[in-house]
Amino acid sequence: MKLRSENMDLKAYMLRKYPGILRYANSDRMVLKRLRKTVSYATKSDLYRNKLKQAGVVPGRIRSLQDFKRMVPTTTREEIVKAGPYGMLAVRPGEKCLIYSQTSGTTGGHVPLWVTKDEIERSVGLATSLPVFQNLMSSSDIVALCYPYTRTLAGRMADMINQRRGATIIPMGTRNNMYPPEEVVDTILRLRPTILGSVATDAFSYANILMDRGIDPTSLGIKLIVSGAEPLSSNRAKVLGKVFGCKALSLLGQNEVGVAIPCEHNVLHLPSFAMFTEVYNDDGTEAAPGERGYSVVTPTWREAQPILRYVTGDVIRLHEDPCPCGLPLPTMEILGRKITQLRIGGRKYFPIELEDILYRSYINGPWYKMVLESGGLHVSIEHRGKDRDRTMEEVSANLKKELGTDVTVEILPPGSLYDYKGVRPGKALSRIVDRTSGKDQLIEGA
Repeated sequence: MKLRSENMDLKAYMLRKYPGILRYANSDRMVLKRLRKTVSYATKSDLYRNKLKQAGVVPGRIRSLQDFKRMVPTTTREEIVKAGPYGMLAVRPGEKCLIYSQTSGTTGGHVPLWVTKDEIERSVGLATSLPVFQNLMSSSDIVALCYPYTRTLAGRMADMINQRRGATIIPMGTRNNMYPPEEVVDTILRLRPTILGSVATDAFSYANILMDRGIDPTSLGIKLIVSGAEPLSSNRAKVLGKVFGCKALSLLGQNEVGVAIPCEHNVLHLPSFAMFTEVYNDDGTEAAPGERGYSVVTPTWREAQPILRYVTGDVIRLHEDPCPCGLPLPTMEILGRKITQLRIGGRKYFPIELEDILYRSYINGPWYKMVLESGGLHVSIEHRGKDRDRTMEEVSANLKKELGTDVTVEILPPGSLYDYKGVRPGKALSRIVDRTSGKDQLIEGA
């Protein structure tokens, strides 16, 4: 009766009551069972019915994880875009309640993402069973949700997770015409939320609007910020937490395959009970634990839109060492897309690695910009406070020591690089730019 009344499936119940069950769920035998079921189910979609038939894949012949990797062909973003919005569906409209979302299309066409109502409710049940939500959220919390509600599932999922926890919800969305940043701040001041769900850049923007008004963000009583929808380095998360006087966590992943799970230490964990992740070197060999490689992911409980061995384009690093949080799941670093690497001082860096070095210093502005030129790296930082000279010297010293190249740093008033009071712009703004070829190449933005 309890399971039925809470609308929670068995996995969520077991995860909540007996988190050690994850070790059993991640055994090779159980993973293989889920993969075979996923392959069989995928043939309900037009794309995989044809793709698997051409490859001669028969689910019953997949007898090991190596068989799965060898026999099942990879899926690319281009294939999904070409298949069209209905070509990936394993459930047809009218058979079940379907919910549609899509990627931004900034890297070559919108990738569709369908979920069923049942599927999203199961995801919510599992999410609320995770220790991070059990320990940091309660029915007494007031939650300001500033995630996007259109195009992606982020806002709707966050709504449902907080509903399941019994929290009070303030749905506002991301820097839109109904809730521009100053209106968000007005609402936060009136309703005094205890949790803020927001893109990190937006959270820094809200803090700067508060400081413009002479209000210390730490006085609001916010105890937790959960950032999503943009990469957030560990050190930048710490600085964001310091600005608001609270804990800041990062949710990161891809719409197509799902998100990594943060723990209370802001370490990302691979939800291996819900997806099978392979990591490969550039030469096609499998990367060892702790080595960087590009990820190939198979979600193992998708209902509306199964995806097999999806080439994400992301470079990640998996670690098997236990996390202090005690969650029996591998930890992971999502470094970014391979094409975003910059060669500086003899080695390659991802934007999130450069950001992590930058935020070893306390920087409270919403935006920064790094421009790599043939003569070195020029860094512009938005920051307010009396410690400008010390901050500039500290940032320069940290970057020079780590990168081994000449670095120039300038500190600008907030608003010089980024309009933190305006609605979100329709196109990406540059944050890291490569100018070594003589023309600006946007490496990373928001």
